[in-house]
Amino acid sequence: MRNTQAKIGSMVLLAGLLVGLTAGTATTATAGTTSVSCSAAADCPKVGTEVKLGAPTPGATDNWQKTKTNGVHYKVPAKWTGEKIVGDGGKGHEWTSPKTISEESDQHWRILVQSPFVDQTMPKPKELNKLGYYASYVEVEGATKAVLVAAQTEHWADSSVKTIDFQLWVKSERTGVVTRFMGELPPGKKGKFLLNNFVPTIQP
Repeated sequence: MRNTQAKIGSMVLLAGLLVGLTAGTATTATAGTTSVSCSAAADCPKVGTEVKLGAPTPGATDNWQKTKTNGVHYKVPAKWTGEKIVGDGGKGHEWTSPKTISEESDQHWRILVQSPFVDQTMPKPKELNKLGYYASYVEVEGATKAVLVAAQTEHWADSSVKTIDFQLWVKSERTGVVTRFMGELPPGKKGKFLLNNFVPTIQP
């Protein structure tokens, strides 16, 4: 997510929401200049355009890679590459696209998976929405709860590039562990296609 969005303060996501959201996997995210006054007063203005989870495309993930992080199974696009990471949000894997976000950038589209996530408290969409996010409960098979935050906005590394920023918290019905998925996907239909088909592959 963009590091210019609101900091949570004393809310349940104090240790979690903005953790590890800037460049790289071991970087501490910082709050925007309007975060304190915004979170302490009325509802914050929304950032970006809401992206809702849609139905998956049949057969879209047939050739995707099957992988897992700490026992949490999921799929990623066939040509994406992954590596183990240790970030502020905990241990996990970072998956990156073969192409960069633009010809001028060395940043790639990515999906970061951290399990268990550093903050094992599930966020509440109502509280996140007051802080300017677009949050909602979504269905993930095998999860007691899953919360998605997603919006199309400017990429944190290059404001001239649009991206779909997303975060997804999933609480496993089997283990009770909260896993956090997040990343930056291409804008428009391509990123929406990736998000719609990635989420249903998750088996917590």
